[in-house]
Amino acid sequence: MAGYLGYEAVAFARSMHTNLAKNIRELEESFLKNFQILALLEAGGRVSLNNGGRGFDWPVQYRIHNVEGNTGETQRNFARRNLFKTAYMEYRGYQATDSMFYREFLENRGPEGVVKVYDNFITRLQTSIKQTLGPECWASGYATGATTNWHGLESLFRVNTTTPQSVTATSGAARTANAADLVAYPDGNYAGIDVELGAYGGENESGEYWPYGVCDPDFDFWTPLICLTNTSHADLPGSTDTFAGQGDESLRFGIVHGQRNATAEDQITNIFLSRDYYTKLLNLLDGKEQVQVTGSMNLRAFGFKNVLIFDGIEVSWEGAIPSRTGYGVNWRNVELMGMDSDLLKAEGPEYDLQTQAFNAVVSTLSNFKFKSPRNFIKWCEVADLGKNDGV
Repeated sequence: MAGYLGYEAVAFARSMHTNLAKNIRELEESFLKNFQILALLEAGGRVSLNNGGRGFDWPVQYRIHNVEGNTGETQRNFARRNLFKTAYMEYRGYQATDSMFYREFLENRGPEGVVKVYDNFITRLQTSIKQTLGPECWASGYATGATTNWHGLESLFRVNTTTPQSVTATSGAARTANAADLVAYPDGNYAGIDVELGAYGGENESGEYWPYGVCDPDFDFWTPLICLTNTSHADLPGSTDTFAGQGDESLRFGIVHGQRNATAEDQITNIFLSRDYYTKLLNLLDGKEQVQVTGSMNLRAFGFKNVLIFDGIEVSWEGAIPSRTGYGVNWRNVELMGMDSDLLKAEGPEYDLQTQAFNAVVSTLSNFKFKSPRNFIKWCEVADLGKNDGV
């Protein structure tokens, strides 16, 4: 029967027919969540609008000119050398719709309407789509069934899902994922460019295995760093080969080697962890963490309290990140590009004479643009490699 009847397990008939319920007209929105990455991008001016074209592309310099010694009399050989590749991405979209028949509109417009549905059509649609887009920031646009979804951060960290591989800690070669290794071996592509080590030439320093040593720019210019948190390698000598035992060491390893390319934009500003990893990190540090607030572009300035500073990097958690996962991000390397004048375009409510209904929709045509995957870091366990990337 009606939603406002049946409050009591046992009710006397006279009471049911002679007493009303107290209608509390304040709507409880019990589904809302906050998403920190979107707050950072919006505050940092990293959301661009009114973008046109069938998609978007951008040039990428992936290598440098050959340099050789010169005595002042050395013969010079002049030849053209291509230094560039083109990354490209399409716009993708989401939409949320609602409808209200004319009869319902009449029923709801007076004091009998506890929740004024028509008055807040657009607001509720905007809230619904925002709550959906939060998790999409971390998802893979290459995953099965995600052909119209954003290319979220997981799109960068692709591996061979049939046989996930790691970088052998003694030779630098790829092998079946092994907990004795420190990092995974990326495979696949992002924005049409391969992420695999050496896919376009170059080599690592002799006698060193990546990411150790010095390599040619073209060897890893598009390769992300995927750190294995449960490695048994001696370079992470934690109490146990788990994030609970060596999470601080694993984060430090990623932070240091993520800066191997030595420019300001290569250095991550934020680490976002899953809730289980963040809890384990807090337990591991056990009072050693320091909260530091400097400048306006920090999460605490936006009202987020679950933040600590580790090795100069702001660390927090996001509810939409899968368990046993973490990401290292410099928000300046991320741009959310939209085609409309507003990221979320609202239309309606609009009355349809044929169906006698008010229809409303909120939609977005947009996508993320990430600078080179080499500027980003992921932390996960060996068994979770490829779980979210959709290769």
